[in-house]
Amino acid sequence: MKYILGSMILLATMNLQQGFAQRDQLFSDNWRFVRDSVAGAEVPLYDDSQWIKVDVPHDFSLMSLGEDDGSCIGPFTRQSEGGNHTGHVKGGTGWYRKQFILDKSDKGKTVILNFDGVYMETDLWVNGKKVGVHKYGYTPFWFDITSYLNKPGKPNVIAVKVDNMGANSRWYSGSGIYRNVRLSVLHPLHIAEWGAHITTSDVSLDKASVRVEISSDNDTKKAADVELTVMLKDRYGQEVACNTEIVSLQTGNNQFTKHFSLDEPALWSIESPNLYTVEISLKKDDQVVDSYVQSFGIRTIEYSAKNGLLLNDKPVLLKGGCLHHDNGFLGAAAIRRAEYRRVQLMKQNGYNAIRCSHNPPSKEFLDACDQLGVLVINEFADMWECYKNRNDYARFFKEWWRKDLSDMLLRDRNHPCIIMWSIGNEIPAVTADDANRVARQLVAKVHEYDRSRPVTQGVPNFIIPGGWRNADKYFSPLDICGYNYLAYKYEEDHRQFPDRIMYASESYPGEAYESWKKVERLPYVIGDFVWTAMDYIGEVAVSSATYVKEKNNRPGLQDRDGLKEGTHPNKLFDMMNSMATSKWPLYLSWCGDLDIIGNKKPQGLFRDVLWNRSIIEMNVHEPVPEGMIEELSGWGWPNEWPSWDWDGQEGKLMQIRVFTKAPRVRLELNGRLMEEKTVDERMTAIFSIPYEPGELTAIALNNDNEVGRKVLSTPGTPAKVQLCADRTSICADRNDLAFIEMNIIDQNDNIVTNNDQLLEVSITGNGEIVASGNAGQYGMKDVNRLKLHTFRGRAQIVVRPFIQSGKISISVKVAGLPVEHIHITVQ
Repeated sequence: MKYILGSMILLATMNLQQGFAQRDQLFSDNWRFVRDSVAGAEVPLYDDSQWIKVDVPHDFSLMSLGEDDGSCIGPFTRQSEGGNHTGHVKGGTGWYRKQFILDKSDKGKTVILNFDGVYMETDLWVNGKKVGVHKYGYTPFWFDITSYLNKPGKPNVIAVKVDNMGANSRWYSGSGIYRNVRLSVLHPLHIAEWGAHITTSDVSLDKASVRVEISSDNDTKKAADVELTVMLKDRYGQEVACNTEIVSLQTGNNQFTKHFSLDEPALWSIESPNLYTVEISLKKDDQVVDSYVQSFGIRTIEYSAKNGLLLNDKPVLLKGGCLHHDNGFLGAAAIRRAEYRRVQLMKQNGYNAIRCSHNPPSKEFLDACDQLGVLVINEFADMWECYKNRNDYARFFKEWWRKDLSDMLLRDRNHPCIIMWSIGNEIPAVTADDANRVARQLVAKVHEYDRSRPVTQGVPNFIIPGGWRNADKYFSPLDICGYNYLAYKYEEDHRQFPDRIMYASESYPGEAYESWKKVERLPYVIGDFVWTAMDYIGEVAVSSATYVKEKNNRPGLQDRDGLKEGTHPNKLFDMMNSMATSKWPLYLSWCGDLDIIGNKKPQGLFRDVLWNRSIIEMNVHEPVPEGMIEELSGWGWPNEWPSWDWDGQEGKLMQIRVFTKAPRVRLELNGRLMEEKTVDERMTAIFSIPYEPGELTAIALNNDNEVGRKVLSTPGTPAKVQLCADRTSICADRNDLAFIEMNIIDQNDNIVTNNDQLLEVSITGNGEIVASGNAGQYGMKDVNRLKLHTFRGRAQIVVRPFIQSGKISISVKVAGLPVEHIHITVQ
């Protein structure tokens, strides 16, 4: 059976003998891959002909492990080292190999190989020679491979070994070369990798000063005079400033700085994300030998306990969501379109800020935030010197953190979307003084590369040695303090530290109202980042709503006041991991405002009202078993749905919750007035009425005047499969995708939520299905299959085009319904 996501057959490959005319070219197609710890694969003559062909970004943790049996379902297995943490997938060892040939015109050039992200431990060989290693799975890295290459015209073999071994993550990490790879073939006189740093100052609507710092390399043995041109262009591509001068490039690295003044700059903001570009060129003997382009934005950030956060002198309240890095059923694969779509979903659903939890994102993700106007907290790591899992990054932190943090800063510091650098999340330490010591080292490194942004960290209570009385040792090195699940501490801490700026770096969905009201009321609290904005693989069922006879009133981990001083935090995490019971076959977190395919969940409807995106919303609770009560985890939400489709419950009382900021709500059923109620202080009115199919209507009232209504209709029987593509025309580019939702609808186009169906999907033409699944917690058996079930009437497939123009045709069959078709144009 064909692997979906794994065994991608390429219909077009790059011409390996072409010259590399531009720098930073994607080097992502036509890799050979095997999921095995084979010996000798770094040797150029190793026979990889039986390996599968893949394009990166590629995630081998979501490749099928074989035939389903009691312990294995597709990519999921009960033998997963990460278990609940990683969603029951396997890591292991993967090998990637790729050949390329330099043109004769490339003789004497410098060749850079840049990886935006590989999970986790990476070894690189070129032509059988060891080039180097990289240990952290989330930071970019690059190598100068010039000295390892064969002469132009002869094949070169790149071999990459990736180890994702043991339990090393608290969430789904993915495995392999999961972000893009770029190859730069450069004249010996060139701009260095990540070689431009653009900062702005004296910014107003009338003027702005732009400073461009340039790092350039001379890889020859003697100095050379070159013509250096630095040109600024606006969002329309029009030149707005330019400077040209002759400079001397000494052997090795050279630094230059240029200053510009712009009149009436177009400022970058959430509402108008205007981007400029800097084009830097080097000319030698009247020939351009290198050209480097970097986008940037002009904007100001100010922050204080008195005025909160100001962007371009205007106050901004951060409507934030925490996001892990996976792209649903694509896994960790950071395909450009998937990254853009995820940011687009956040923007469309009212978020203006994202906390990248808990690691640096891809370049493509930050590009999307720049383009769409979404603010970002860029976070470094989830652990420092003490581990949370025995095989995690803590093994390498002391040796590698300086380089890894530096690389993150060098790659990302020009992105206007980034408003804070976060040095860590819920960091365990032996003592609070240890946490303070390392934090100060990290903050100093951030300031070495960028002083234009504040530094933060996500701090909970339970992890602090000695409890909250020692919290200031975590907070004192920071500019802005992230409180994880601690909104109740704001006012008390403000009295003690009146200049402290705070925000909810994580908050519970069920406390959305209280958290947001404090953001609105307290100027020193600048935002709220819910855990989490979107469902993700791993941290299985962290959000749960279960039925019990009696509630468990024991405090949760997040409610504990720190660790007893002298207790090594490794013991805490070892204990938690040893006590965790498998939640197989669940594989999703289930705590998102949006589900894993991008649709709004019930808690997201509440947030829409809270953020004034909707006047009124309504959810209906599923029947609770007799004699039972519902118990929620900290991240839980009641088992309710925006649905009036409860076949078999006729005449039984149903709990209905209506959310609105209007003072009163009227509830009608099939045109009959059922009840009218006053809305409580949490924007909620609760009703209990017997179920009867038809139309349930909630009407928001202000002074007896209708200000909004919400209608839930009982759907009929399934009539067809509705196929909805996010785009029906895509590019012939392996970094593009089409996301297609498959909905079971009745004759009136209502989604049938209570009658899930088996879908059979087929595809022909210039593309392939690389991901599929539904949004249900128990949908493990439907992940990345061509036969899959709907969940509450919906499922999703993701189509990746081949690199040639044409058409893709998708057909979907459901027993008893007409076959449906959709066509995607590839151009």
